[in-house]
Amino acid sequence: MRVGIDARFITRHPRRGIGNYSLNVVAELVRLSPETEFFLYISAPDHEGILPRAANVTVRQLTTPAYPFWEQLALPRAARHDHLDILHCLGNTAPVIMPRGIKLVLSLMDVMFLQTGEFVPKPTNNYQALGRIYRRAVVPRCTLSADRVITISEYSRRDILDLIPNLDPERVSVTFLSCDAIFKQAVKEQPQNSVTGRSPYILTLGANDPRKNTLRLVKAYLALWKKHEIDEQLVISGYANWENSEAYRVVKNAGATDRVKFLSFISIEELADLYRNATFFVYPSLYEGFGIPLLEAFSAKCPVLASNTTSIPEVGGDAALYVDPLNQDSIEQAMYQLVHDDKLRQSLADRGYARALEFTWTETARKTLSIYQHCMSEK
Repeated sequence: MRVGIDARFITRHPRRGIGNYSLNVVAELVRLSPETEFFLYISAPDHEGILPRAANVTVRQLTTPAYPFWEQLALPRAARHDHLDILHCLGNTAPVIMPRGIKLVLSLMDVMFLQTGEFVPKPTNNYQALGRIYRRAVVPRCTLSADRVITISEYSRRDILDLIPNLDPERVSVTFLSCDAIFKQAVKEQPQNSVTGRSPYILTLGANDPRKNTLRLVKAYLALWKKHEIDEQLVISGYANWENSEAYRVVKNAGATDRVKFLSFISIEELADLYRNATFFVYPSLYEGFGIPLLEAFSAKCPVLASNTTSIPEVGGDAALYVDPLNQDSIEQAMYQLVHDDKLRQSLADRGYARALEFTWTETARKTLSIYQHCMSEK
């Protein structure tokens, strides 16, 4: 079997959700199936040397002036040149026209770009605006023509089938995700933390993106602090350009800049340390196709307070305390409960760690290989 993989997100920096998914799945595919010939197509050099090196792996860098040309022209041309049996595109989009005889597998994380509502982020620059136009034009077409579509939760599967009419449900499969091994290695350390500089604290991940719900969480925390004078500060990690955010203005106007600490992007080692030592983690998102931060916190034995929406309860199971993310009072009351209930926090930490063990990149890759084999049986 000759399988080509759109691996360009692995060598793109900074490497984020799709890039980390691609990196982990590709590494496990190569390890689990040494008899398969893999062709990894990238658009930028592998300066980190992070791509798998093995006898059954060929890496090709395809160069074009713009991303649509790379995907719609260079990628199918390379697939035909390498006589592929299967082309697997990992990043939500794929060639609309495939060379004859090559099966197409598409990983489609979610279809948020086809949605409307409060959780849908507005483009902040021309690149994002053009990217959304491209996805809206390409995804329905390549999804309908793909031999198999892989998504990451049952919630996303239902969403895809609702928003892309005429897509055969039998061709849409779910493979869950996992998280980086560094979080599974996490062990509780000293309460003092080099990143926060003080303890104790409540941790969240923040952004201006409205679906992350950071502003509502900040308001709930400030209300909790003013009513009950809790010791825990709020640490908001991964918040780019936070100095110009509405969340920071609210904190500043409340005279709480010593209570709420904003952090820009930090290393994965620092993030693991933050999870390890937090009193608990809050995940108030309004929309997620999966929610890897849940597994990161679970793996680090950090209790989790999470939204009761979209895919989040599907991933969290019984290992999180759930709230209505649109109800500020609900968030505030749940935080108060977790601050004061040691037994509940310990129970959530134990259940979360057990839950995290159910999600592995090995299992993701095994299911992906099974989908490849199903495609080959139809060829």
